[in-house]
Formats: sequence, structure tokens, C-alpha cells
Amino acid sequence: MRKYVILFSLILFAGIVTISPAATWTIDKITDNTEPDGFSFATRVQSGLTVVYTHNDGDFETFTASNTSGSWTTSRITDNTRADYGLDIASRPGDNNVHIALQWQDTPDGEISYCTGNPTSGWDIERVTDDPDNDAWPSIEVDASGFAHIVYQKDTGGDLEIFYSNNVTGHWVSEQVTDNATPDQVPWMDLDSDGNPHIVYTDGSMLFYTKKTAGIWTTPEPILGGFGANSLPFLVLDNADNAHICFAKDDGTDNEIYYANNVTGDWQESKVTSNDYPDAYPTLFVDQAKKAHIAYLAGEAADIEVFYANNVGGVWDIGRVTDNSLDDFALLGQYFIPDAQGHGNIFFWNNSDGDAEIYVARTNEKIASGIEETTPVPAIAISLDQGVFASSTVNYSVPRAGNISLKVYDASGCLVKTLVDGVQSEGEYTVTWNALTDAGVHAAPGVYFYRLVAGGETASVKGILK
Repeated sequence: MRKYVILFSLILFAGIVTISPAATWTIDKITDNTEPDGFSFATRVQSGLTVVYTHNDGDFETFTASNTSGSWTTSRITDNTRADYGLDIASRPGDNNVHIALQWQDTPDGEISYCTGNPTSGWDIERVTDDPDNDAWPSIEVDASGFAHIVYQKDTGGDLEIFYSNNVTGHWVSEQVTDNATPDQVPWMDLDSDGNPHIVYTDGSMLFYTKKTAGIWTTPEPILGGFGANSLPFLVLDNADNAHICFAKDDGTDNEIYYANNVTGDWQESKVTSNDYPDAYPTLFVDQAKKAHIAYLAGEAADIEVFYANNVGGVWDIGRVTDNSLDDFALLGQYFIPDAQGHGNIFFWNNSDGDAEIYVARTNEKIASGIEETTPVPAIAISLDQGVFASSTVNYSVPRAGNISLKVYDASGCLVKTLVDGVQSEGEYTVTWNALTDAGVHAAPGVYFYRLVAGGETASVKGILK
């Protein structure tokens, strides 16, 4: 689903909250040990928040911390002799499992792995890449059916390119997104309401945006005002699938934070900060009203602090989150997220007790609409009359009334045909696919997957078109 965006198709309002641009913060310590912790990124799960972070116990290992029990508890994911970094985390509404993109050192090159699970059930890890190239900076999202999508950069013989992979078919299928002579790097991704990936990345001097629709990547388009961007870009989609991007660049005096969106169809940019010290590493979420909430680091004269900005009132309102004599750090991705009650949570680390520990700053006021997760529906069912077919009859059951989606995907994970998309009553249903795509052409012979989604539950079945 979309990072940070409240998904109203799958969750219910607990009441709209009047948003105030001002925010005050309470800071809590999450980790407390004798070894350094850092690189903290968060996602919302059914019972609270889960954070992935990197712990240095002689080499770098991946841990999570979760407050689903009411207090923060930690869980080790990796334990080996190589460097492992959990660089992004995602989840589905109503689910306590998380999905993590791992970057690790497979000497002499870097590789990407995928981890899923939770501290109670345990962790499953599998490789996404296995090649002699250096793969790095993964971003992960999970779709409504629970399949994971990862975008990353690959060193293809001295040139950096963007690659994309998913496990829709049951194994990881990767494809090259960019292919040019410039170093395309540090991508960030989100999924739209149809599960299509949207990506922002930089070539070292300019920001670009591309998306995959009807199985094809659009020509990368430069983002207005993105020339000179020099920090890791971040992207989210709102509830209408518009893209919102934040980044940092030099305004001729020092580094400042910028924001852009394509809500009007064209890229519109605004300058968020304008001060006499450098700002960097912004991240954001977008609320139901399509207003942006941005967290970032400010390099003040004495130390580095965390700040928060939003455009709820029509202009950028900026406030301080931390104020101490230490350098507070955050980096590259999803370290700012609203919880189920609508309070903002910023995760960072500093060296307050002699080694680096993870902290969370939580707003005392609600800065987004309060929500509550729906209760999961009973398991749904789907079947085919035959596994090999020229046209197929699909049987499925709906346990209770609600919005139903039944779609056909090819072996690469691309949407081929939407069979059902709307509200249906409880009961048993049958629908026939005549092998025509949404574009009205006959689908090629091969393996196809039927995916049924109802109330957050997913069922799928495989068939072969002859």
C-alpha cells in the first residue's frame, strides 16, 4: 500500500480531527544497550508500530522494535559475520507481519534480501538478488494481496541503473527500469491503488519520476525544480494516486528542503525551508486532505536537530522537534509516520548515553485523522474449474458484504484483466474469463494468477492459458 497515506478503502474513520499546524513532542527511548543502534525506519501494524533498525555488535545486524504490547520490545532478525542493514519496512493494514528490505555484504559485492514475519511468529529471509554486481539502497512496499515489491540500484559494470523486483509469482522476478549513460541511484517507491509501482530517483544532478502501467514503464520525466537535488528523494502517493516528493538541494546559499507534487497534472514545487543553516534528509506522509507533513534534519551551528513542517494552513509552518546538545540523526526513508490515533511519530538516534540509541518523538496533538483497523474477515476462497484452459470459470466466495476485487495477473506481476471490482453481498459467485485483456486483445499463452481481495483478506490460484 501507499507509504504513510491513510488507506480509507481498508480502514475505518474513528472521527475526523481538527488539525493544528502547531505540534509539541514527547520523546521516548526505544533501545537501551551498550552497543550502537541506528538507521531506524517504521511502519504501522495492526496493534501499533514496528521499527527496523541496525545494531552494531561487532558487525552490523538487523533488529526490530515494536510497541504492540504497550511498551517497546526488541527482536533480532540477523546474526552472522557480515554487515546487514534493514533499509526499509512495510506492512498491510490489519496485519502484524512486516516486510523488510535488507541490504547486506556478500563479498565483494552488495546484495538485496527480503524478510517477512514478526517477533512472535519468527522471521523468514530469502535472497532477491544473487549476482556479481553491487546492489544497494532497496525500497519496499507490499500490495493488497501481501506480495512484496522492491526497487533498488545496481552497478552494471561501472554505471548505476534502477531495477525492480516482486514475488507475485512465488519467486523473485527482476527487471531493469532505467538504461542510460548516467548514474541512476537511490530510488524510492510507492504502489498505487492497482498495485503499480511509482518510482523517484536521481541521476546525481536531477530528479526523475517513472511508473509502470499496463506492464510498461513510462519514459522517466524530470521533476520541475529537481535540478541540483543532492539528498535521497522520498515519494508517497495520496488517496487519488497523485505523487508527492520531498528532497533537499542547494539554493545558492546552503542546503534547503523542497517539496513537489503532480496533483494538477504538472509538477508544482515549493520551497519549504529558508534559513542560514543546511537542511537535509526529508521524509513525509500525506494526509486525507492531501496536505504534506515533512520531517527533516537541520544542521544548526552547534549540532544537528530534527524539525517538522506542514502546509496544512496553506503555507509552510515549521517547528522544532528536538532541542539538545547532541547530534540527532535520521536518514533516507520512512522514519516519520502517523500512528492509528493520528499522532505523528519521528524515529531518530543519538549518542546521549555514550553509544547510539533509537528514540521516538511523538506529537502530543493529533496531526492526522484518527483511525482504527477493521476486524479481519474470515478466510475467502477461490478456485478454477480447470487448471489448463482456453477460457476459465472462476468460483469464489464472499464471507460478508463489502468491496471485492478479482484480477488476473501475468507471471511478471502485471495486471492483465479486472474481472470484478465493486461491492458484493455475502455468497458464492462465478465469473468467466475469456482470455481477453483489459485492452481487448487476446492474452498470450502462459501462466496467470487470479487474485481475490475482500476486506483485507487475499486468496489466489494459478492457471495456464493454452
